[in-house]
Amino acid sequence: MADSNTRPDSKQLGQLLQRHRHAAGLSLEKLATAAGMDKGTIHRIEQGQIEAPNPKNLQKLATALGTEVEDYFALAGYFTPHGLPSLGSYLRAKYDASPELAREIEDYFSYRRQREGGTPTERPTKQ
Repeated sequence: MADSNTRPDSKQLGQLLQRHRHAAGLSLEKLATAAGMDKGTIHRIEQGQIEAPNPKNLQKLATALGTEVEDYFALAGYFTPHGLPSLGSYLRAKYDASPELAREIEDYFSYRRQREGGTPTERPTKQ
């Protein structure tokens, strides 16, 4: 079900998932238990070996890690009507931006938002 206009990037998805897991202080085993998934499946996603991970598995991982599933969906080539991916994930999925470039752009955007009186993590509210 990946959008044909986007190229799934399983390697970047895996790197993001691994970064989130490490930030949460979880081992593969602990994340597998928390998400109700097989440790090997999570390992293969982190290694970029699964090009189109099951969206239900991505949702389980996001819930267990307390992260936004839209970020994972964007890198896997899935988009939902319920939410938007982070700016960095969008740039990586849509424009094949490197993680470093995406981070620099997010930092610059955050800086500009603060200068305009917004908060760096503030998302527009739906009207």
